[in-house]
Amino acid sequence: MQEVLQNDDKFSSVDRETVEAINLFAGTDIDIDEKEEVIDMCKAWEDQKNEGRELGERQKIISLVVKKLQKDKSVAEIADDLEEKEEVIAPIYEAALSMKPDYDIEKIYELLEKNKKLA
Repeated sequence: MQEVLQNDDKFSSVDRETVEAINLFAGTDIDIDEKEEVIDMCKAWEDQKNEGRELGERQKIISLVVKKLQKDKSVAEIADDLEEKEEVIAPIYEAALSMKPDYDIEKIYELLEKNKKLA
């Protein structure tokens, strides 16, 4: 699909209303800058794909931290086990700990995103 989009100029300049319709009917969340009247759908799809990949990676690390937390491991131990920096693990650890014993990965992710926006 991406290859088809990249080779077709009509997808590089789609009007705002069409993108809003795509968002509505396809259930997508393509960001539209208030000032943009024409959207490059090739770039928008690529951005969506990358955001999905990042979300998946972030949720995977949250899941791994939760599993280690359930085994009463410390931030330092988890960081060492996952070969990550403690600065990366600590906020995830704290967010997960605040939801103990109901470790809902999506809720932990939402809390981290909310805290990131407040920082």
